[in-house]
Parts: sequence; C-alpha cells; structure tokens
Amino acid sequence: MKLAVFAVSVLVASSLSTGQVQAPKATAQAVPAAGDERSQPDTGTGEIPTFYSHARQVLVTASVWKHAARTSAWIPNGVYKRDPKAAEVFATPPEARGLSANDFRIFDNGAEQKINYLQEADFSGMDVTRTWSYHPDIRGTWGYSFFQADVGLRPPVATYIIGYIPPPSQGGDCHTIRVVAGDNDVLLNRTGYCNTDGGNAATDEGSKLAAQMEKLAKSDSHGSLKVTSRAFVFWSSGVLSLIKDNPGTGVGMASPAHAANLTYVVVVHDSRAPATVQIATEYELWRKVWDAPCPSDNPAIQVLGVVYKANGEVAARFRDSYPCRMPPAYLALGGHGQRGFGIPGRFYTQLDLRPGDYDVHVVVADGQRIGQAQMPLRVNPIDDQAFTISDIALNGILRDASLLLQEAAFVSPAPLLPTPLVSKQLQFIPAPDAKVQKGSSSSLYFEIYEPLLADRSAEVHFRIKITDLKTGSLVVNTEPTSGAQYVIPGNEVIPIALRVDTAKLRSGSYEIAIQASDSTGRESEWRTAKFEIK
Repeated sequence: MKLAVFAVSVLVASSLSTGQVQAPKATAQAVPAAGDERSQPDTGTGEIPTFYSHARQVLVTASVWKHAARTSAWIPNGVYKRDPKAAEVFATPPEARGLSANDFRIFDNGAEQKINYLQEADFSGMDVTRTWSYHPDIRGTWGYSFFQADVGLRPPVATYIIGYIPPPSQGGDCHTIRVVAGDNDVLLNRTGYCNTDGGNAATDEGSKLAAQMEKLAKSDSHGSLKVTSRAFVFWSSGVLSLIKDNPGTGVGMASPAHAANLTYVVVVHDSRAPATVQIATEYELWRKVWDAPCPSDNPAIQVLGVVYKANGEVAARFRDSYPCRMPPAYLALGGHGQRGFGIPGRFYTQLDLRPGDYDVHVVVADGQRIGQAQMPLRVNPIDDQAFTISDIALNGILRDASLLLQEAAFVSPAPLLPTPLVSKQLQFIPAPDAKVQKGSSSSLYFEIYEPLLADRSAEVHFRIKITDLKTGSLVVNTEPTSGAQYVIPGNEVIPIALRVDTAKLRSGSYEIAIQASDSTGRESEWRTAKFEIK
C-alpha cells in the first residue's frame, strides 16, 4: 500500500527500514513518482529520490465494558441539577479495567493475529467543555471545537490501544477488524482499513458541486463562505516509533504517561527533495452541530486545495470530505442524550513542493455556501549542509503528544497527515490565522537544521525579537537561549515548541523574528512572521 510520500535522504529510508526488536515494521523502496490526489509533488525536470513508506503496523482502539447492568453511580451530583433524569439517560455498564494482552483476541479478515502492542488509557466520568477534538483520515486531519456547545457529559471508559502486524495484501484490498475480550462488551473506533490511497473524495468527479469548487479554485473570487488558510514550510519528515526495544517480552506494555512509549523523531530532508508544506484551514460554519441521528441527505464538509505555479500550471492538489457520522460514544450510550454531532471547523493537510513561487487556493463547501482562501507561497531552496531554520508557525494549540497514539489508531497502517509537529512530548497544532487574543501568551513552533549534530555535538542557541509595526519599536529582545533541551540525540533537526509572553503587549500589528546560532560561530538568517493582537 502506498502510504506517505517521503522524498528524503537515505537517512530517512534507513530510519524506516531498520527497526528495533519490538518496533513497528516498515519498509521503504525507491519507486518512480506516481499520481497521488493527496500529495502530488512537482517533480520538475530532474529526477529526485522518492521513498514510499509501507508501515506494517495496525493500531485499533477498543473501549471495553463489563457485560453487566448499567449503572449511574459515576454521574457527578451536580449533573442532576441541570438534568433530573440523568440517571435514566446516561447510565452505562461498568468499564472493564486492568485487562492484559491475554484477555484479547484480534482478527484481521477473520484470521487471528498476534498482538504486539497494548496500552490501557482509563478515563473517569466527567463534564466536558471548551475543548478541541481532532479526527484524522488518510488525507488530512479535521478539527472541531466545542467552545459554543453546551457542557457535555463523558461516561467513564477503559480504552485499550491494540497493535498487530497485518497479513500481506494486494493493492485495493480492504480488511475487516474484530476484537474479542472474553465476555466483555467491546466497541472499536473502526472496524476495518483499506490497502489503497482512496479515501473520502470531496465530491464525485462529475457532480455539480465538484464542478463549482473546481471553477471557484480557478478564479479570484472568495465566494460566500469565509475561509482562512495559512501555509508553513518545513524541510523535515517525521518517524513515529510506538514501541521501545524490550527483549524478552512479546508485548509492549506501558502507562499512558510513560513518555518513552511514544517517540516522534524528526529527520531532515535531502536538499534535492521537495519541502513539506503544511496547510491549516478554517471556515465559518452556518451551524455548529448536525442533528442526531444524521439527516437522510448525509451532509458533508467538502475541501479542495489547488496549488498553482507562477505560470498558472497546477503543481499539487488535495481534496477531502467529512460527512455526518455517529461517534462511538453515541453508539455506546445507545443514542441516549445525544443532541447532535459536532461539525469540524478546521482542516489540516500537507503537500510536497519543490522550491519556487506558488499561489495556494483552498475551497470549502458546507452544504449551504461555498468559498475560498487564496495565499501566495514561496518555498526557498535548502542546502543540506547549511545551518538554517524553518518557517515560524505562530499562534496555535499546545497539547500532550501522547494523544497522537490514539489518533494514529484511526488511520494506521497509513501515517498521520499532516506530520505532527512535536517537541519534547508537546504537539503544536497551528491556527489558520495569526490573531492573538489580547492579554494572553502565544505559542509557536519552528525547526532548526544543524548538520553538525549528525556526527558530533554542537551547542545551538536561538534568540527572539518582536517589533511593534506601528511604532517600529522593539518590544521583545531576548538573550540567546540554549536549544539543548530540544535536541534529539544524533538528529540534525531541532524541533522547538514554546510559549512567548505577549500578554502585556497592546492591541496592534507585530512582527516576530527568530535567529539561530551555534558554537562554531555560524548564524542562520532571521526568519520572520507577522501577527496581530486583538
């Protein structure tokens, strides 16, 4: 199965093809560039080494309850004040905690598989409000917010992430997954996967809406739906390692809080390869939730992205859709108490682009309206021996990177898309705009590329400046800060996610600038990004 396109150096191919004893198996092979709706790199006039990663590891998430009578003992007392019938509506069977790999059997296309990974994550019943949720598929990641929703109630659950190496299959094959845990009740986050690059197409190619979206993408019109989008350029790829080398045991067992259980290594691209361009998009929804159950007309959010070269030719494109779907929690509760399903308001994906100037058009349709965002994009060339830094992804969400493992269980054996931006067990999720709320700090992410780290140590520092664009005054000017705590041993890329104190800055427009330096006296260029405080 062709999964992720890694146009990278031999270092990346080696990282993927040589695994630890218990690590997920992966192979990489050089093949000619092929058409891929998700990511179509501009190959230019010269051949470049392209590696397709075939990750032979399937993850699935199983929520397990005891086969017993429902109980309401877990419901917080405060819930009864707003819903006197909570005990009747939200009662659930007791969760089955403390299970081991021996308590599970997993079947792929009806054939039992050997479990090589198991992790338990338990959650208590609680009120849930003001959170972002993310749903990945093989073409990108959808994000939806509950900031405008009523306080929700999450029942207690015992969740197990189960992994196995799937049997060989031919391109286009689809597999079913079934999990048995004794006489317990089991709910899976998915019941199968397909050995194909196919996915949710934004629309059928011949449909009227597809034609409208294509037509809008070729125009300068913004349409009736407000769409905001930003792009960030990185010269790196990521490798997600799920299990540490653990001789003598057949299953990797770890606490969810055990940081060593999730290792996300970032590796530098070869200078001949295209850059990784991540695109974050947001759009204004005409409603926040779909009704429950899903309407018969099966509404969906549609996204189409087209990247044009300076001469008007198409360099790359992507498309995806998010239909109304019933979440597992709805099924687990028998449909009780579900008022509606959240509609995603953001979409994240990535493309491979060679150096050059581009125009990026992102078209979104929400079932009622259609609109697009347009932005210029410049991808600069990189010298793989140069000391430099990536774009600055300013303004976003920082969260615990251990959540990536559960999200990987939605798409494996395909990789998460876009490549997660991870630094010191924190994941940075960029916002589609650069507007920072007044009185708050701002998070950012960037990467330092230091070739000297590949074979010997070098001390790396970075400094940050912020300029008030209205007055021209320098409002933040830090001393050089050591990057040692962000270094991945033996790796040429230093991924840095941090918070910048902008709480005392007044409303207005600003520019942030970051420069890196090392102990040999080399300095990178100053990389800049603009933002607003409102």
